[in-house]
Amino acid sequence: MPSVRPNFFIVGAPKCGTTALYHALRQHPEIFLPGAEGPHRYWIEKEPLYFCDDLDIADWVRVSQLEDYLALFANAGDAKRIGEASALYLLSASAPRRIQEFAAEDVRILILLRPPVDWMRSWHHDCLTYAHETIGDFSEALAAEPDRAAGRRIPKTSGYPGCLHYRKAARFSDHVTRYFETFGRERVRVFLMEDLNRNPLGMVSDIFDFLDVSADFQPVIERRNDSKVLTRTHLWEFRLGRKLGSMQRAKQFLDRIPAQPLDWYRRAMLRLAPPLSDKRIDPNLRKRLVEEFRPEVERLSALLGRDLSHWNEVAPAPAA
Repeated sequence: MPSVRPNFFIVGAPKCGTTALYHALRQHPEIFLPGAEGPHRYWIEKEPLYFCDDLDIADWVRVSQLEDYLALFANAGDAKRIGEASALYLLSASAPRRIQEFAAEDVRILILLRPPVDWMRSWHHDCLTYAHETIGDFSEALAAEPDRAAGRRIPKTSGYPGCLHYRKAARFSDHVTRYFETFGRERVRVFLMEDLNRNPLGMVSDIFDFLDVSADFQPVIERRNDSKVLTRTHLWEFRLGRKLGSMQRAKQFLDRIPAQPLDWYRRAMLRLAPPLSDKRIDPNLRKRLVEEFRPEVERLSALLGRDLSHWNEVAPAPAA
């Protein structure tokens, strides 16, 4: 029996509502999206990241073997739409071509976006949370981009060393153009996170129609954030596993520790973790970044045929 191949992809961007969309689409009876409930398999099945070799993503946070990738869709059954939701595909220069060469016919692409300045801050916060980033100050992390482009100041704990170039990653017009040129506009649909916030059922209904499945189905839509999927205990174990090289080694280590000392140890390690900042941006830095990205917002506005002038407002958008 031939292997089942996906015919739609949520390609990003991360921190733009892709997780909420993933969980909403999974509820549709005609749609299959792989996923695991356990915390340690959650990301790798939700976001296998198979097609973005150019981002230098570590093997322990992605599916790198074809056999393992195809196994994600083994239980798709007779689903009309079979997909996956690797939000970093949008940032990859090679992913569109690789997806096109591999995917089933009639492939569809879904993209969600938000204002680039807000996105950079949220992405930095997320990378910091999971130790992909170790520079807690957002301004300093931006200033480190030239060094990182040259291979310097890359955290040893980072699984996404190619995704710490915040400005480059936030130039959404370049990324969207690649998908338009590869698949044609008729097979790519771009939504904004604000669409999801204002009218989630309406947006999802449009997506169902785009995927050619029943648009009458109404899923339960919850705002989700992957940084909240794991508890603080799980987050600590996640970091420990990375330090030891695998989650299996972390589990073996933890199993040897009595419960009370383990709790004390967990609390101490959380205090020693890299300092996390909130998602606010210094007003002066925000003003400079908004001006810097004004031409990018104008390009994206023209590309999508949508008025995005409100993205150039200095006041921050709601945090997410």
